[in-house]
Amino acid sequence: MKKVAVTGGIGTGKTTVSKLFEKIGIPVFNSDEIAKELMHNDKQLQAEIIKVFGDESYINNELNRAYLSDVVFNDEALLDKINSIVHPYVAKEFNQWLLNQKSDYILYESAIIFENNSEDIFDKIICVIAPEEDVISRVMKRNNFSRNKVISIINNQLPDQIKRKKSDYIVENINKSDLTEKIMEIHNMIIG
Repeated sequence: MKKVAVTGGIGTGKTTVSKLFEKIGIPVFNSDEIAKELMHNDKQLQAEIIKVFGDESYINNELNRAYLSDVVFNDEALLDKINSIVHPYVAKEFNQWLLNQKSDYILYESAIIFENNSEDIFDKIICVIAPEEDVISRVMKRNNFSRNKVISIINNQLPDQIKRKKSDYIVENINKSDLTEKIMEIHNMIIG
């Protein structure tokens, strides 16, 4: 079974692309969703986060996403630290999930494939990109973030031109009607 990563910056449309693959029967592991779930429910992971980021990381046993987001997206070292804490838990879940899959290939959706140096575990990498202004407006609307916060997050991510060079396929998320056609094209190449 081939392992294919779907990556791209915040708000580029990774989940939209992944859902189009799901519609044609391809199993998708959404690492961001799994990470959030684990950060909410795994007591050992919670303890590790609190040890590094303090008691403010959780309020009434609920992840304080606003606090953590403000802390890590303003400090690259702390962003790397939270990723290094959470990533092994997500990797364990992924390996368990893989055991139950029967498809020709699966998708692993993650914004930080290259930042985590995990590109080598995938057979192919799909990078989703979108115009910066589209990204900014999507994330402002979806996450209720200020324009400056979104720009700060974008500036802490690996630039698109580097992701493009490291990826096997590029999906430009500009026009939704073109996306389905592009997904089918990539699907046919992967199974080809």
